Amino acid sequence: RTSPVTAVQRRRGLLSLWTPPPSPASSSPLTSDPTRRPAALCRLGPEERNQDRTRRLVKHDTLTDPEGEGQEEAAEDVAMFMSSWFAEALALRRVSHGAPKADGGSSLAGGHQLSPTSQYGAATKHGVRPGDDERMEVSFAKLPRGFWSAVQLVWSFTLVHYIFHGIIVAAVVYVLRDVWAVRVAGVLAVLAYQPSFWDGSERRLGRQWEGLRRHPIWTLTQAYFPAKLIRTKKLDPEQTYVFGWHPHGILILSRIHTYGGVWELLFPGIDFRVLGASPMFKLPGCREICLWMGGVDAGRKTAVRVLRAGLSVAVYPGGSREIFSTDPNSHETKIYLQKRRGFVRLAMQHGSALVPVFVFGEKRCYRRLNVPALVRDLFLRVLKIPLIIFWGRWFTWYPFQAKQTVVFGAPIPTVTGGAPIKEGESPTEEAVAAMHARYVAAVVALFEEHKAAAGYGPEETLKVV
Repeated sequence: RTSPVTAVQRRRGLLSLWTPPPSPASSSPLTSDPTRRPAALCRLGPEERNQDRTRRLVKHDTLTDPEGEGQEEAAEDVAMFMSSWFAEALALRRVSHGAPKADGGSSLAGGHQLSPTSQYGAATKHGVRPGDDERMEVSFAKLPRGFWSAVQLVWSFTLVHYIFHGIIVAAVVYVLRDVWAVRVAGVLAVLAYQPSFWDGSERRLGRQWEGLRRHPIWTLTQAYFPAKLIRTKKLDPEQTYVFGWHPHGILILSRIHTYGGVWELLFPGIDFRVLGASPMFKLPGCREICLWMGGVDAGRKTAVRVLRAGLSVAVYPGGSREIFSTDPNSHETKIYLQKRRGFVRLAMQHGSALVPVFVFGEKRCYRRLNVPALVRDLFLRVLKIPLIIFWGRWFTWYPFQAKQTVVFGAPIPTVTGGAPIKEGESPTEEAVAAMHARYVAAVVALFEEHKAAAGYGPEETLKVV
């Protein structure tokens, strides 16, 4: 049985029209190590990357794999290829390395103009100074109007209302319940869905769909805002991490910016799961989207299971409380962190490093109406559902355009000396408090350091409550 890349390559006859044929001379030592492919590809120039992709496609196409081994790697290569090719074909995604320049030469300080050491999409092999690849920036140009903006509108509008998918289908079936064929199809669909709904994937390692998560169509949504992601420090793929995202926002739009192969560019070799609220896995349709995109239940047992499996986790310490504090008209960004120490204790128990993540600009994507605190707290306490009235464009959930910048801070090691905490033991409250204080200081520093480059004025402040 040949690799699944065979069919992909056959359908892509235009590959030979814009990519020079592979040759031994085009081989690069940067791609000799398969574990470094995503990072290596983003350090090659456009022509070198195209040659490398063609060479790897041909290699997979000519080898047989009778046991099915390596097909998953081949599929991931195709996903990365498609994502990079699509983003570059539309001139939307750019990648740069190294610190921003004071004269505005880098993309951080000068919009989408890259530094001289960077090319379209990446810095060259000989252009990166030692240590520059610690910092990486993935930025997106604003999507121009036309065919692809229409595709983006349909895709994003459908996606952002994912919580209603199951409700809409149920409503359609109910309206057409007198049609015999619809009634039978509805009953069969419900019966067929039962194993998927009750399989408990959200309490294990999830049910991630890599093909969808890395699909290049996410590039259109990322370019809509547009988005920018900054990695301040390279992470060790042999280590596990607890990523703390701040603030929560209303719909956590920032998670979209890691799709389409962007996460693999920033943190190659690091697989992770996102801890999500339990009610999200109770709604048909919404449940599937959350699972496919790497979501799992936010319960402690699930988080422990994920870390023990060698995966990292992304948490939102502020939780639903931060949804109500999301105010686009306020110059004060409020995050609930002072008493949220559970994720710090979790990281210390498993020897995982803490990575602070701050999201700029998401609060400007929606307008909201204040709900009386008594009613709001009742819904949150009893139903575990945040009751908030908000809207975007055309009074729907489709967000307003607002530049978003996601900054990943430097990892904070939780094992500072000696051996890590033994299995089943817990760190002392003093140790947790000290680590928590260190983490809070890192979040505040991350906000102050990057707020100007992210478009926040000096009047913008951060309040930790």
